[in-house]
Amino acid sequence: MRQAYTAICVLLLIVTSRILHVSLSTASSISSLYYYAVYDPVENSGILEITATISAEIPVYVEIPLGIFNEYAEFTLINYTYSGDLYVSGVNVSNSEAVVFLYGNGELKLVLFARNLVEVTGVVAYLFTVNTDELRDITQSVNVTIIFIGIYSVEGAVVRLNWSTRSLDNATQIVLNGFGLGTLVLIPSVKEITEIPTPGPFEWEFSWSVIVAAISLLAVVGFGAYFFKKKREELLVGRVDYLADSSYRAIIKALGDSGNKGLLQSEVVSKTGLSKSTVSRKLKRLEEEGFIVIKRSGKYNYVFLTDKGLEAYRRIIKEGAR
Repeated sequence: MRQAYTAICVLLLIVTSRILHVSLSTASSISSLYYYAVYDPVENSGILEITATISAEIPVYVEIPLGIFNEYAEFTLINYTYSGDLYVSGVNVSNSEAVVFLYGNGELKLVLFARNLVEVTGVVAYLFTVNTDELRDITQSVNVTIIFIGIYSVEGAVVRLNWSTRSLDNATQIVLNGFGLGTLVLIPSVKEITEIPTPGPFEWEFSWSVIVAAISLLAVVGFGAYFFKKKREELLVGRVDYLADSSYRAIIKALGDSGNKGLLQSEVVSKTGLSKSTVSRKLKRLEEEGFIVIKRSGKYNYVFLTDKGLEAYRRIIKEGAR
């Protein structure tokens, strides 16, 4: 009886998705998001598991953001499971989000192969960024836990995030909670860098490996001090640099390229290639931050760049010309 009921529910999900094309707000469907990854910075690849707690009274399309990491991150779906009274009809994954059509209450787990979550910086350091600020419109709570293979010291500049790090057996764990921006640098432990056989009393000519290790360590420390000073100055005001997000940049550029004559939201969607819900969330945040203004003309709403938005547009064009 239970199997028959489940089959009927799944069938109803499929039929409803094809006939009604239901597309409702994700914010009312996800109560919590948990991102958990085991990642090798050297190979720049690993496994990411996302657990979403879902409550959907009617069939909905749920969008789970993947773009909380840097814009170069890539994802491939390996598998998905769900529990409780949740029924799922397929998962579609891109590098920016996972779109799921579902109904009911329970947990949805996505398992993905991830690449390019970190960027190599300095000599032997790795830059890792997390931006959960936009998730405040989607869920009530968010946690990001990353297990990096290898022993690293971690330095970071964060805005509105709680974070902690600890060493495990041949691994380093980083945990971030809340909504905000985190920029972290992973530096291999001094022990690993300098663990070189000690020359004997008559072997002290020039140990190039020791010299290279020392120079690398000094370069990393110098870069780290400069980087974090600059980042703290930028982030101390408690605002996220929206121009660091490729989606915000695409929207601002589309509006500027139009001569700032005003675009409909549907035109922004077509020009940027972003989903309707993503554009809606991004426009809301850009309006709150003073980058855009939305004006009504008849029964249509047109989006314009403000002076602040035009300045951001000129910055994007200048950076793109370099």
